[in-house]
Amino acid sequence: MTQYIDMTKTEGCIGLIPENGETIVFTGVSINSMPLSVKSKEGELYADFARKYGIHFIFDDEIPEIDFYSVPRLDIAATDDAGGFIASVGEPFSLSGFARLVYISPDRHTYLITDNSSEFLSIVSDWKTRLSPFDGIRLYTSKEKAKEDYDIIDFEKTKAYELLHKINADR
Repeated sequence: MTQYIDMTKTEGCIGLIPENGETIVFTGVSINSMPLSVKSKEGELYADFARKYGIHFIFDDEIPEIDFYSVPRLDIAATDDAGGFIASVGEPFSLSGFARLVYISPDRHTYLITDNSSEFLSIVSDWKTRLSPFDGIRLYTSKEKAKEDYDIIDFEKTKAYELLHKINADR
């Protein structure tokens, strides 16, 4: 059995261990923005990255509006000059991780950038020419629309959330 869990409102890395051979698929869209302190310290580096490659990493003062819901989860970390999004699939965005990276075009088509996010910086100079159609994601106009196809549980309604909440309250 597959459990679909909405992770839209969660932050950071959360792992769940399934019971009885279940499969867990995280759903939703999150924004992985950087703090303004990084922008003030390394702003020129990111501005140069945008000029060279058309990629704009997201900072806390520039959070884009997201008009879709995803199965599995997308963690968006950047936009491009055309208004598309760069995101990791199924786990938090990290350039030192092993997640798939995808590009979501302005017309909401999805393309694979790389199967391994740690390779991104080595291919960034020609990332757009490497795009290939990717059908491992379903985009919906809303969570409610996704629920027509999937039985999606809010993370806040899981036992894992209760335990995490209790641990944090005891600190």
